[in-house]
Amino acid sequence: MKLLRIPLLVFCTWVLWLLVSQFLLCPRYQFNDPIPFEGSVITNPYDSINPSDWLKCNFHAHARAWEGVTNGHGTAQDIHEAYKALHYGIHCVSNYHHIDTTNADEANYLSAYEHGYNIRKTHQLVLGSRQVQWLDYLFPQTTHNKQHVLSHLDEPDAVVILNHPALKNGYTADDLAQLGHYDCMEVLNPSVTSTAQWDAALSAGKRVFIVGDDDIHNVIAKKRLGQRCTFVNAKDSTARGVVSALKSGRSYGVIIGESQHHDSIPALREMTVQADSIYIEMSQPASEIDLTGQNGKILATAQNDTHIRFRLRPEDHYARATFRYANGTTIFLNPVFFTSQKGYKALPVYENFNETTFFRSLGMLVLLLWTFLVWRILSAGRQRFGRRRLIWR
Repeated sequence: MKLLRIPLLVFCTWVLWLLVSQFLLCPRYQFNDPIPFEGSVITNPYDSINPSDWLKCNFHAHARAWEGVTNGHGTAQDIHEAYKALHYGIHCVSNYHHIDTTNADEANYLSAYEHGYNIRKTHQLVLGSRQVQWLDYLFPQTTHNKQHVLSHLDEPDAVVILNHPALKNGYTADDLAQLGHYDCMEVLNPSVTSTAQWDAALSAGKRVFIVGDDDIHNVIAKKRLGQRCTFVNAKDSTARGVVSALKSGRSYGVIIGESQHHDSIPALREMTVQADSIYIEMSQPASEIDLTGQNGKILATAQNDTHIRFRLRPEDHYARATFRYANGTTIFLNPVFFTSQKGYKALPVYENFNETTFFRSLGMLVLLLWTFLVWRILSAGRQRFGRRRLIWR
């Protein structure tokens, strides 16, 4: 047992440091109260689309990386070839904390990596960044922890996406009513569909756009290949064009039905807004059409049609359309929502200096007390060892 004293102290010190840094040293934030979308203008993210400019994309895929430590099979080139065969315009390799540069010289290359190594899988996907950020918190995260990570990841030319938020409750409804500094949410993932989390963010007045991804981990076995995707409306398939489309909401997510041919997935033809009247038309008739508004409330439904027309009332705050097809394919459009004449402006999230100072002071006190305790333990051990040497002599 005495031989284990030093390793045990080292382990306990490491665990204590992780706990103190996460729950006491992490910055504290002043979050705004949720305010639903409101104003006199209805914002339409699809008001400038060209129906011939839709690109099919997958942003979330894992190859073998880190000498096989992480969950990924096959090479990055295997992933690119698999998605090229299905006629995807953009196909990213998003290994954990590593930006793969395979095919970086091609026009449609978009850098990507998945961020997060915590136990609750509170992960993010970062597109368009040139460097990997390592800041994360290992244990189940507070809203302050999550905001610190998101603020750290936020870059002007990058897209930050919340990955599979419903998985292991990685992002709660309360989190999503407060968090800022991200652009999109991976609502569609083969592991979990997170429409409730998306509506929680939208109902709090957060302009968050949808992403759908395969999150494939074994491209060799083709498990998950071509099950979820995102369509973006961009004149070209450059990184800048795709990032701009995602940030402005010129995109939609798709669950691809098992019998759906990849070259004939229904597409959005137009969405127009005139005063409070919204018109949406798809390229193929859907068996069911749902309109969802504030707090996930169903506002209207239709059947067996290519289009739907409806009025958006101020008390609805926003509306998003879902088109369901008989073969299992489902299209999730981004919402239209009320804003002021000046347009949407996200409420800032500020660091609470006084609260941060208090918690950090408490954290330093804990570390000092632990240091003193370790010193006492080691000193007592040295004294006992010294007495025994005298006895042996």
